[in-house]
Amino acid sequence: MAISSRIAPVADRCRRWWRSPVSRRDRFLGGVIGGLGGFWGGALGMLAFAHPPVPLGTMGVAALVGAASGMLLGVLRPKVTMVVLFPFATFGGGSG
Repeated sequence: MAISSRIAPVADRCRRWWRSPVSRRDRFLGGVIGGLGGFWGGALGMLAFAHPPVPLGTMGVAALVGAASGMLLGVLRPKVTMVVLFPFATFGGGSG
């Protein structure tokens, strides 16, 4: 079986999902993925762009603000959030 024949059904399913109306499930998953991805984005962004040493409280606030904004973005624009922030939401999830 050729690779293109195995990828075609997945690409078709993805295309149908992207073009379908947003459901409650999409909004819920977008909020969860946005919250997790925003948490890591806020925490790692603070570590990357702040002057060291970064106080733990400051990093925590940045992580919580990132999680809240990611969750809001995930509810408002769930499909884009799920596609863009999914790698950040699974950060460290499979290292066991």
